[in-house]
Amino acid sequence: MYTLNLKEVVVGMGGNKAVVYVSPGEVDVQDTSYPELILRDGPGVNPLNVGRKCNHGVILKVVTTNICGSDQHMVRGRTTAPSGLVLGHEITGEVVETGSDVEFIKKGDLVSVPFNIACGRCPSCRRQDTHICENVNPDRPGSAYGYVDMGGWVGGQSEYVMVPYADFQLLKFPDKDQAMDKFLI
Repeated sequence: MYTLNLKEVVVGMGGNKAVVYVSPGEVDVQDTSYPELILRDGPGVNPLNVGRKCNHGVILKVVTTNICGSDQHMVRGRTTAPSGLVLGHEITGEVVETGSDVEFIKKGDLVSVPFNIACGRCPSCRRQDTHICENVNPDRPGSAYGYVDMGGWVGGQSEYVMVPYADFQLLKFPDKDQAMDKFLI
């Protein structure tokens, strides 16, 4: 049996609510920190990533997110996911903050986020092998949001999420109003 304790979601710029892995078969909606353009220590964050500045990133207000089949591996206890890991790596959101190095994505843009994280600069990314980016996970090539052993990037089953390498990563919807009309919110 899988439990999801839904609570009333009220958030200001000082907080965040997120779906958090607790233990096999148990997730919970919990208060988490509002994201910053820097990686902080937390469940699953590789110590080599702690303090990593992400001036190339953005903060998104999540509009919609999916539950991926790979999330189920963690929830069912088939992985070594740490308690407290924020889940989710299929995200669409509105940009609410941009880092100083972001050139092409603007505040207010509606964007889709690929499930994997890639820098766009390393040899693998330049070969279009973004699933094995060499710069986002100190343990091994490749990374994803909210997934066990993938660099510790916080997941997107939350109200707000930080997305690094925004100019490379994000796919901007050309017509925000038209896209928003299509979402089942």
